[in-house]
Amino acid sequence: RYGLYPSRGTCQCSTKQYQGPGSSGHIERDAAWMVAAGADLVKVDSCCGSQQREAAMGDYAAFRDALNATGRPVFLAVCGWNAWYARRGHTLGHSWRIALDGTNWGALSHCANVNARLSKHASPGGWNDPDLLQGTGKGSNDLPSNPHGCFDPSRIPQSRDWYLSERQVRAQMTLWAVMSAPLIISADPSQVEPSVLATWGNEEVISVNQELRDGGPYQGHRLAGLDLHYDAALKAGSGTNVWGKPLPAGALALAFINNGPNATDVVCDRSCYGPLAGGSAQTYALRNLWARADLGAFSPPQTLVAKAVAAHGGAAMLRLTPLAAGQASSRHQQLRGGAFEWRPCREASPTGDWGGQCGGAKAVRGGSGKRRPKLRRNAEGQA
Repeated sequence: RYGLYPSRGTCQCSTKQYQGPGSSGHIERDAAWMVAAGADLVKVDSCCGSQQREAAMGDYAAFRDALNATGRPVFLAVCGWNAWYARRGHTLGHSWRIALDGTNWGALSHCANVNARLSKHASPGGWNDPDLLQGTGKGSNDLPSNPHGCFDPSRIPQSRDWYLSERQVRAQMTLWAVMSAPLIISADPSQVEPSVLATWGNEEVISVNQELRDGGPYQGHRLAGLDLHYDAALKAGSGTNVWGKPLPAGALALAFINNGPNATDVVCDRSCYGPLAGGSAQTYALRNLWARADLGAFSPPQTLVAKAVAAHGGAAMLRLTPLAAGQASSRHQQLRGGAFEWRPCREASPTGDWGGQCGGAKAVRGGSGKRRPKLRRNAEGQA
């Protein structure tokens, strides 16, 4: 299987090394040619095309109709760089970009921030796309030192701050899995580092991405923390997040992210995981997906702590699988492994930095009279 990459405008997305005409005015002919050439995926970019909403939607609708007219199933990836595609994305294609290019960890953190507000638009057959899986640049921007590299960064100045550290590669895979985002690699898999290939090939993390609970929600939610920030040029960032996704048979996935400058404990108490678990008192077996290790059992209202999550794109990931009544045995009784710990609810917030009191989060009334959850501090003391 393979894909092709046109643009709906008058030019291809180009660099000084490559330029070409776009599909504007030739959409039906170009779509027919790509299908005849055997393309299974067509990603349609927006370079040199109108950025007015209705005109852009019209171009993508024309691509949709032209591909459908061939009678051959083709995955249509809409690449329009705007969150407003999400509301009508299902009518246009199978995925739709929701932000500008995720060229580095700062840009990808922004993509995740945008996607946090769009989960309701994702469902089987149509997905929010926060951009491709980025590697470290090995096999891409290393032509001067690698005869198999793709390009010389000195000839593409905008590539100076592209790509990720190996740690950030794992953080992206963690977030993209719980967001049910398309997992499309932007690299030559035959050249990337073994650790990066292992990250992209972790079957348990891929399963989180692919598994969907009947009735949804189909895309994970940000459960704790505010927007993540990272400046790739300054190598400075801020923010911690916990994201969660419901899985079949009552299972859950939790992702812990740290963009701050120091290794930090990232905490998920009952007010964090409670909405995902539905208020259940269910006991869960815990599995560390990156370590591929079983950790023991966990029961609400205990608090989960991902310990010393690394700075500037550190990540940890858990799968919680329900245990039937009486199923918990001695091997499930205590968390094992240094990366995670649980705290009884009475000890969940000894410093007041996190919620998790046994009675649940308090609430305040706003001007509308509706109950609003009280703001909690994150692990770096931000409200």
